[in-house]
Amino acid sequence: MNLFAAIRRPATASPAARAVALMVTAAAFLAVMHGLVRYLSSDLHPFEIAFFRNLFGFLFFVPWLVRHGLAMLATRRIGTHTVRALLNSASMLGWFMALSLIPLADATALSLTGPLYVMAGAVLFLGEAVGRWRWFALLFGAAGALVIIRPGFQAVELGVILAVGAPCFAATAKLMAKRLTLTESPVTITAYLALLMTPITLIPALFVWRMPGWEELGVLFLAGMFGSIGHLSFVRAYAIVDISLVEPVVFTRMLWAALIGYLAFAESPDVWIWAGAAMIVGATTIIAHGERRSRQGARQDGPG
Repeated sequence: MNLFAAIRRPATASPAARAVALMVTAAAFLAVMHGLVRYLSSDLHPFEIAFFRNLFGFLFFVPWLVRHGLAMLATRRIGTHTVRALLNSASMLGWFMALSLIPLADATALSLTGPLYVMAGAVLFLGEAVGRWRWFALLFGAAGALVIIRPGFQAVELGVILAVGAPCFAATAKLMAKRLTLTESPVTITAYLALLMTPITLIPALFVWRMPGWEELGVLFLAGMFGSIGHLSFVRAYAIVDISLVEPVVFTRMLWAALIGYLAFAESPDVWIWAGAAMIVGATTIIAHGERRSRQGARQDGPG
């Protein structure tokens, strides 16, 4: 059974268990990709790394295209795919730049604020009603980010600003991915993202271009492959269950990032990083739990 079939075919485990397993898998592959990006950024500009990550990420889908033809790319929502690719490109460029400037675990911890951006956007732009528990969770998560950044106690670097800002764009793209799963397959969603992000990220890469060597190309290929597997895994998880159920599982990225940072770069996150990350994940868990209870209550009440 090939990888695509394993991701697409239903398993005997419960949907929640399968979704959690897919999210843990996604976290592992994405953490490895981020470690490769940090390794490459000592010699290559992050913008160029982003372009090759997307290029090789799309090539990962070429065998699937050859086997199934262009039918895999059939869609009536090309506009949504394009907007999502633009948002993801902005997020990736900022995130890869952050990875080149600050330790891997620090950047990963700040990236955990993504679900909080989702809630804040729903409140500000979609007019969703917010109870006290959600406000508390949002403020608690924001406090966790401040614990990591510690403004006034240490200099707030450009890498920190980028690591905080990139999840804002990524969160919006994730919501669009969830909506796309209603009509598109996870493979189509992921393939379009890589296809459209490749020319988008080529534009800034041209301004800092340096032709990579063969060894660098090999590492870039691995980064693209791991990134595509990770992205495909979390899109499939979103297709199985609600985002709120599996989003807290992204905390495992922090564990993977800390391990990779220690083994590959001799980086050890301090207690403030762990404390802040735990606060952010705690806030995300509160939001997820509250949303599930709200939906269960709505089902029990039934239609008015």
